[in-house]
Parts: sequence; C-alpha cells; structure tokens
Amino acid sequence: MLNLLASLSSELGGPTGGHAGLHHPWLAGIARHRHVVLLLIDGLGSRQLDTLGPDSALRRHQCSTLSSVFPATTAAAITTLLTGQSPASHGLIGWHLYCNDKEAGQQSIVAPLPMTVRHPVGTMLTPAQLASRLLVCPPVLPQLGRAAEILQPHYIADSPYSLHHAGNMQRTGYRDIEDAFDLLAEHLQQNQAPGFHYLYLPQLDSLMHRQGCHSPAVQALFDRLDVAFARLSEIADQTDSVLLASADHGFIDTPATRQISLDEDFPALYTMLAQPLSGERRAAFCHLKPGLRDAFISLARQQLGHACWVVDSQQLLQAGVFGPGEPHPQLASRCGDVTLLARDDWSIRDTLPQEKALHLPGQHGGVSAAEMTVPLILRLPRKE
Repeated sequence: MLNLLASLSSELGGPTGGHAGLHHPWLAGIARHRHVVLLLIDGLGSRQLDTLGPDSALRRHQCSTLSSVFPATTAAAITTLLTGQSPASHGLIGWHLYCNDKEAGQQSIVAPLPMTVRHPVGTMLTPAQLASRLLVCPPVLPQLGRAAEILQPHYIADSPYSLHHAGNMQRTGYRDIEDAFDLLAEHLQQNQAPGFHYLYLPQLDSLMHRQGCHSPAVQALFDRLDVAFARLSEIADQTDSVLLASADHGFIDTPATRQISLDEDFPALYTMLAQPLSGERRAAFCHLKPGLRDAFISLARQQLGHACWVVDSQQLLQAGVFGPGEPHPQLASRCGDVTLLARDDWSIRDTLPQEKALHLPGQHGGVSAAEMTVPLILRLPRKE
C-alpha cells in the first residue's frame, strides 16, 4: 500500500515521502491520460477477489498482488494511502488506539475513524479535538500535480477524519454504490482538465463483518460492484481515464466457537491489564500493570498458545513491522507491552460494561495471507 501510493504520487507530480515505489513500473506513464481514478474497495483482498469473482471484470484486469500494512486494517491502511506515510509514522495502528494524552492528562482508548472514546467513559473531548491530537500527517492527495476529488459515503464525508485527509480537495458524498459510480462517471465526462478521482467503497467490508466472507448477500454485493466497474470502463474509454482499484486489507471468517473473550474466559490474564485491549481482534495490544510483562507472557503462552502468538511488542518494533519512516512519538506506547496475534481463524476481544458482547463472523487485522494480500487492478483506456 505504501509503495503503491509512492508510485502513484510520483507519476502524478506529488511527493513520495522518501518511500520507494512499486518494484514493477505498472503505473509508468499514467499521467499522460486525462483522468486517473483510484477505487478503494474496502475488504476486497486477493482471496476475496479470487473466490467471489474469478471471471469478473475486476479480476480480468488484476495485474499484481500487493501486501497491506500491519495491522491489516482500515485505520492503518487507508491512513497510509491518504498520507503517504507508514503506520509507524502516522501512528494509527488499529481500530482502537491507546493514547497517552499528556495535554489532557488522560490515558484513553480511542476509535480514530469515528473519533469516539471507548475508555474511559465520559470524556469531554469532542471528535474535532480528538482529530487534532491524533491526525498528525498532512494529506498527500491534495498535493498531486492535478486537481483532485474524493467521493465517500455521505455519512462519513464530513467526519473529522475525512475532512483532515481531504484537505482542499473537492468532496462529494454519495448515497449508494450506483450513485457513487454515476457521480464519478459524470465528473469524468464533464471535466476536461486533468484530474485525479478517489472513490472509497466500504460496503463490502461492512457486510463481510456482519455475515462472513461467503454469504449470498456478499456475492450479490460483489456482483453489483463488478457491474459498476464494467460500466465505468466504457466511460473511461470515452474520457481517456485510467482505472485503478485496490483494497486496504483482505478478510477471514472467524466462527464464534473460535472467539476468545479475554475478560470472561481468562480472568487471571485480564486482571494483569492496566487498560482495556486496543488494536484489533486479530492483533490485540495489551498494556500491562507495572512489573507483570514476563508473568503475562508466560501465562498467556500456556493458556492462549493454541489460539495466538504471544509476542513482546518490543520485538515488533525492532523488526519494523509497522513500516519504514520516522516513528510516531507514541508508537511504542500504542502497541503496548505484549501483542496477541491470532492464529488460524481465532479472534480475541474484551467487553466493557457499557458495551454489548458482539461476535463478528468476518474479521481482519491479522497476519494471514487472506488478510494481508490485496489485488492491484489496472485498466488503461482503449483507443478507438
């Protein structure tokens, strides 16, 4: 994902952030075309594309397979795409993020996409205030050498996260998939000047979280996306438009019988935590009470070793798993003392008093190939 953005930005006259582009020059020369479109289909990993659409228009135009970032999750990967910086640098390393806010004198667990606080209950910080503390990297897409626009679902188009990463780009909110592609096609046809168009499509991700990766509804939704892509291809030929498509992460089915509720099932481990779990259900960051790191690791390996790898988080930092670049000042504290990396199709959660216990049939964030690999889809306009 980081290398894709570096290549794309370099071709279109924007900054690369000092990061290398893709090894193969798939994107070489795309700037000679009038429009460049990037479709980000949230959750459409390479395995999902192979399973849901082996004969699809999207699959026919796949030119390569890329690796997502770690953790393989939207907060980390989309922020990399929108800033050109790795998770190590932008610091958003999970759906739930541990933050040591010295200015507010508070330690908290925040969901950085909706800008809500999971813990402690009753914080007085507004979403805008949270965004000003958490979003430290400037957006890269407004710095491209051509006019840029962003199309997002209407319900997130004006969120603090979206506003920050859109910068001065034109923003358009859409109602549903068909409306999104209709608006995009209209913009391609009306704008004669060179343009860059970013369309974010979260619908598949939302549905696979609720129903898993293989339900009839998931198949039907993918088919809608593929039909829309095929129709857009016709417009692309008429308007000299390059179509790129990729994803932020893949997915894996996670049955309820393979779910660990750390607070309920392993209370001896849970009482060692100083904060609730953060990160992801497939990559959970554990912040421990002072002096309990070794005891926690030993007991967790005994009790959870069948379901997850129990890793000292310092090892992750030393291995550079969050990517290259200048590390965020809170990176080390955000990944906690110990990380629980789910094996196979296991998942890990805790449930706070104000929350309802929730099982997600489909998840991501772990290190399996199904979660980490995403397609790179490239369709160049055909000359008449």
